Amino acid sequence: MIRLRVFADRRGFTFVELLVVVAILGLAAAVSVPFFAKVSRRQSLLSAAREIQQSLLAARMRAVKANQNTSFVITAATGTESLHELDTVAPDNSPTPTPTPIGRTYLARNAVDFVTLPANNKVTFAGDGHIIAPPPPTPAVIVLQGPVGSTITNQVTIQATSSGRVKVITPVAWQ
Repeated sequence: MIRLRVFADRRGFTFVELLVVVAILGLAAAVSVPFFAKVSRRQSLLSAAREIQQSLLAARMRAVKANQNTSFVITAATGTESLHELDTVAPDNSPTPTPTPIGRTYLARNAVDFVTLPANNKVTFAGDGHIIAPPPPTPAVIVLQGPVGSTITNQVTIQATSSGRVKVITPVAWQ
């Protein structure tokens, strides 16, 4: 009877082989960390831009549904405040005093800075969904920059056209 000794000569890995594998894994991790940090910064900025876009669209939908002027108001954090406020105000019969917001969202101050805001920090939609402030044909433009405090920053633009279309414009080349 013949016995096969297939595994008899196998002993395992040498210490040098294990060191080479650990070195390769360490090198791969060192190369990938900056990439993932860059992706994280980019996603943080895009998340804030999408939040503003969704708030603008919600204000527009509320204006159409209620057939009344509805505004989206941005109150940028100043001094020791840690949050930017995004308010939906309805009905907005400017120039009378602004009523209490019916919807409020917050953005962390350390996530984004506002570079450009529309006049009076406000975008107003009419009952038909068109923008009435800022006055047409000027689009409402909001430019975000982030992350705050970083040496590498990017800018994202949120644009609302006079017809009520809201879009996010990202940089062609991210840093």
